[in-house]
Amino acid sequence: MDSPIGTPAGERRGYLREDFRIFHLKDTCATRVGYHYHEFDKLVLLLSGSVTYFIEDVAYTLRPGDLLLVPHGKIHKPVIASGEPYERYVVWTSPDFLRRSGRPGQELSVCLDPRNGGTHLSLPPAARLDLLRRLDQIQASSISGDYAAELMTEQLFLLFMISVCRLYLGSRPHAAGPAPDGKIQEICAYIDRNLSGDLSVDAISAAFFLSRYHLMRTFKAQTGYTLHQYITRRRILRAAELMAGGMPVTKAAECCGYADYSAFLRAFKQIFKTTPRAFTSPGDPPDVDQE
Repeated sequence: MDSPIGTPAGERRGYLREDFRIFHLKDTCATRVGYHYHEFDKLVLLLSGSVTYFIEDVAYTLRPGDLLLVPHGKIHKPVIASGEPYERYVVWTSPDFLRRSGRPGQELSVCLDPRNGGTHLSLPPAARLDLLRRLDQIQASSISGDYAAELMTEQLFLLFMISVCRLYLGSRPHAAGPAPDGKIQEICAYIDRNLSGDLSVDAISAAFFLSRYHLMRTFKAQTGYTLHQYITRRRILRAAELMAGGMPVTKAAECCGYADYSAFLRAFKQIFKTTPRAFTSPGDPPDVDQE
């Protein structure tokens, strides 16, 4: 297993502190991985073996040469076929970094929009070789020690992402989504700050001086989720983080706005496809290295 670019030793698993990280991984036996999620975007370029990724309720079966795009916040897990080496490149990148690096009409996050779910691309040989060449260049630059190597590495990564976006846009008819709405971004931040409080439609619309209808319609158009769906996801994902940190399940539920444990259990099982107890058991970690 190669070392990831820019990974300090002992860093907490599944957390991205840089703008991007790249892993070249090869396993000789299948590993069981449970449902989990990341706050960053992830790309998987399969080199050998066979794996089926479940993203939310959709299954994507990958073959060598396939590229999978997993937007941040999406619940997913790989089911790895046994019998042959499982080799892949895994790329993590920060959504904020992609947004900062793009331009209006040239967004580098276009291929990782959470509204679109996951994306499975079967690459032609030339495209696959081009991505592999770019990944090799990034890795070589990161360890070169040359003048401005960090800046060069960043520019090479942006070229890699431009190539991925072109492959994505060339694979399907693409209708431009609505322009980002700053008010909706403020509402999302407000929800994250108040997960234990009153997040009813009336409370949020009053806090932001919006009509109920405008709030619900605009929120769905911008995020791909209804307001209720988004709040439920954020509460459950936050509870999962608290539980992974050692907080008892019932306490985590209360901290995330669930006075009724049965409602919390239903929502948790709907999102993670398992119970809170199984989610936090040592044999089925909620968050894992690289995958």
